Amino acid sequence: MITKTYAQERTAGLSSQAAVEAIGNRYALILVGSRRMRELGRGDAPKVDRGHGPAVTALLEIEAGKVGLDYLLREQELAERKPRRVRNTF
Repeated sequence: MITKTYAQERTAGLSSQAAVEAIGNRYALILVGSRRMRELGRGDAPKVDRGHGPAVTALLEIEAGKVGLDYLLREQELAERKPRRVRNTF
């Protein structure tokens, strides 16, 4: 029995099954999720509540229906993104 949980009820035990159901198959989920995760990592604003890293946020956006298969078909916008902070490692 599969139970659906909603994005606002999600915690650290995140399962991608609801995201797979929203997209259709796991391969497409990887393509959509990785593209959205890269954008979030570059500074794009999340479409759901903040508080998670880029990977979890991308999955939550897919589960909420804010990002779907049509996301792959659109051209990437080359808008300015906020600059990344570089940490000194030495």
